[in-house]
Amino acid sequence: MKKYFLILTLLIFSSARMFSQDDASLVVTPDIPQFYLDVLNVKSDQRDMGRLDLYIEVPYTVLRFTKENNMFHSAYEVTVNVYDGTDKLVDDIWWTERIETKTYEESVSPTVGDVTQRSIQLPPGTYTLSVQIKDAETQKASRIKRKVNVQNFSAMAFALSDIMIVRHVDTLSQKKFIYPNISATVGDVKDSSTIFFETYNSVEAESEQIYLAVENMTGDAAQRDTFTVPLGSGRVSCFHQVQTSKLIAGNYVLKLTAVPNTAYDSGGVKTPEAKTSRLFTVRWHGMPVSITNIDLAIEQLQYFADKDVLDELKKAPPEKKKELFDAFWKKRDPTPNTERNELMEEYYTRVMYANKHFGHFFDGWKSDMGMVYIVFGVPNNIEQHPFEIDARPYEIWSYYDQNRQFVFIDYTGFGDYRLQNPIWDVDRTRIR
Repeated sequence: MKKYFLILTLLIFSSARMFSQDDASLVVTPDIPQFYLDVLNVKSDQRDMGRLDLYIEVPYTVLRFTKENNMFHSAYEVTVNVYDGTDKLVDDIWWTERIETKTYEESVSPTVGDVTQRSIQLPPGTYTLSVQIKDAETQKASRIKRKVNVQNFSAMAFALSDIMIVRHVDTLSQKKFIYPNISATVGDVKDSSTIFFETYNSVEAESEQIYLAVENMTGDAAQRDTFTVPLGSGRVSCFHQVQTSKLIAGNYVLKLTAVPNTAYDSGGVKTPEAKTSRLFTVRWHGMPVSITNIDLAIEQLQYFADKDVLDELKKAPPEKKKELFDAFWKKRDPTPNTERNELMEEYYTRVMYANKHFGHFFDGWKSDMGMVYIVFGVPNNIEQHPFEIDARPYEIWSYYDQNRQFVFIDYTGFGDYRLQNPIWDVDRTRIR
């Protein structure tokens, strides 16, 4: 296994190279999203309309800063297009954000980002948002598309808004200022996380009973809670602490069901309950953002860890897995005196890239192309032969520095490229 370690370590600090001059999309990208987007549907002040609150966070690491007058400056453009169910453009907004920092260290910090917010008023319905961020210096752009459902809360007797995951709350002059956790990613450094939502109460309910459930992606309940919220008439702001410290890394759904206490309409019918939900991610401190499932992250180690180590990690109880996983990577950290583990980040960046580009009938990291990419990195050259007479489509990946060459053949004709000469061992855990 020392061979794998050498290959990965040498490539971490080298510049990424393209597969070919014609495919610049195959460049390794950092394990950092280009930007984060959160969209919340809340009550509009306009009758028969809904309101979308857009929150955008752009990490400093994806922006180009320039130095001027002992300050570091950057700027980016934001474009938001809104399409209806027929893909017709119904609204668009555009603005520029400017950033100024005092130090170079802050301008390249992976923990700092710029946050901006806008609101859009829309009639009730289903829409597609296209949000683009463009660096003003490099003109490089990144885009996120998201479907959203806009509700008219003014027409509802009792309802809940979308849920915001809160980073922190400040109080100034008896006013609360909410700072959203736009990525909806919860670390393991806190015992609990704050959520914020609004209740819209146009009936006579004096309070509501909230039933909270946190479920994993298979629908199993990881946590349940019940609490009471006093209500007034109209819009009521609600904060609540959700215990997240004992949740293992992964994706979760937070569900809220609100039942109004003693609320009836004029005909004596009890007001129906209201529901809302949202996704969030638990990420353990120090792990790459691509790791959202510890069991899957361990399974993906098959190209790097010995079989007995993998078996130990897989069989460990949930509370022990993170400790063993951390210990495995800590032994291989090329910069042990820093918080980052560049080797682990590089490995899972390659896994993420393989899933994006080499997936077919199964996850890209399990494919032959994905395996070679994860272990050996970006090829120095790739030859593509999609249309050869009397021959199946094939590709040749060349690694000049390592004196290796791999031939992939599409035996089925559906883009499922396999190695001409398999290089797996019997357990498919290491390369011959």
